[in-house]
Amino acid sequence: MKLLLIILFSLGTTFLSLANAAVEPLKELTSVWTKYKKVHVTFDAPMDKVYISFLDAKGNQISKTNYKTREAVTVPFNLSNLPAGDYQVKIETEDEVEIFRVTTFEKNEKKPLMAYGKFKDRNTINLLVVGLEKPGVTVDIYNEAQRKISSEFIKEPEGFSKDYTFLNQDPGKIYFHVKDVQGRSKFVYPKGK
Repeated sequence: MKLLLIILFSLGTTFLSLANAAVEPLKELTSVWTKYKKVHVTFDAPMDKVYISFLDAKGNQISKTNYKTREAVTVPFNLSNLPAGDYQVKIETEDEVEIFRVTTFEKNEKKPLMAYGKFKDRNTINLLVVGLEKPGVTVDIYNEAQRKISSEFIKEPEGFSKDYTFLNQDPGKIYFHVKDVQGRSKFVYPKGK
């Protein structure tokens, strides 16, 4: 009798532990995120057999790939050969299908304005501006009281170098504000005195 109770108890606990083992839904185990034109699909648990498909905004399939993972993993996808826009990531297992909507966009790298100032002699400052993508630079000259003492617009392609001579001002207290037609700007404090 004792043996029968032990067997029944063992079978009962085994059955209950199997009944409580819930399978997590695919949506809770998966996340999708983008950075510019890169899409990352993260699986928080091993996946026996999973298909990852990319669809355009209208639902037309662009690609489909089969994966099998033994551990939690992030799968990166590079969509740089496709135009920026809205896409759908379809993730399929034998039991479930989840669709995630993502938006890719171009990486807009805005290069800084390169401008330098240095003293040529005790009254002259050389201003050098290089790397212009479009011609046109506004040069504002300020004194130590932060008052604008001069301004000019220079329309040179790619860059320029110009000497500024100050006779009634202390050039050591002069600085420049340079702004190009693309909106990039820089304060230039001359060096070398």
